[in-house]
Amino acid sequence: MAKNTFLGKVWIALRFVAFGVFGFVVMFFAFVVLIDRVTSIHHEKGYAVPIGLIVVCGLGAVMMLFGVGEWGRWGYLFVFLSIPVSLLLLFLMPHAGKDVGVIVPTLASVGTYIAVRAYYARRKRREFDKRKSETDLLLRVCYRKSSRVAPLQAKMAA
Repeated sequence: MAKNTFLGKVWIALRFVAFGVFGFVVMFFAFVVLIDRVTSIHHEKGYAVPIGLIVVCGLGAVMMLFGVGEWGRWGYLFVFLSIPVSLLLLFLMPHAGKDVGVIVPTLASVGTYIAVRAYYARRKRREFDKRKSETDLLLRVCYRKSSRVAPLQAKMAA
């Protein structure tokens, strides 16, 4: 698809709503049910359900990764999964107020976003430097070969 067409923008919006928002709902709902299962006694329902809920929570995070257009950049999963993990830590603190319930996940996700973005920027810079050094090496080799060939060509022309 072309980047600036109307259909391209509609696809991006549809992908964000269908995968990004729905992935967040799936991840958050699975996490809430997981916390409920872990903190209460449900012996009659078995012990495999929490493992399945962890998988569904991860699936929701992967859906969000596709929805926001960062597929293949797996470091951004830390950003999405920092929200439920920070809520879990907040849940374990008995005296935390309601205001902290919004601030802690926000700070956790912003902090991990900054760290992951810095990681990918550093990685991109290293790849650029590596390509640049490979290109410089190739140019030096070609220059050496051309400087050896030029005197031979001059002798042959004379």
